[in-house]
Amino acid sequence: MEKKKVVVDLQQIDLLEQKVVKATEMIRALRRERDAAQSRLAGLEQTLARSEKEAAAAAQERQEMQEAADQIETLREERQLIRTKVTRMLEVMSSLEEATGEARRDH
Repeated sequence: MEKKKVVVDLQQIDLLEQKVVKATEMIRALRRERDAAQSRLAGLEQTLARSEKEAAAAAQERQEMQEAADQIETLREERQLIRTKVTRMLEVMSSLEEATGEARRDH
């Protein structure tokens, strides 16, 4: 009977060894997967950081473009105002020249 017990114990030890080997292989596979996931995460974090930086730069550029467009509009309005004033001054000068010319004819 002792031999059966020893055989059974050896079978149990073999079974335990197989389970330990299987568990060890699973741990190794999980570690590889974890390392790959961490590597991918690091790459994605770098991509995200670059994308956020580019988005911030694009937002800054849009702001600058809007400011430039506002300045252009202000300059156009000022140019039109100057054009209007110059036209009025030329009309006044023209009417003064006509009045001066008529006054000379009358003398």
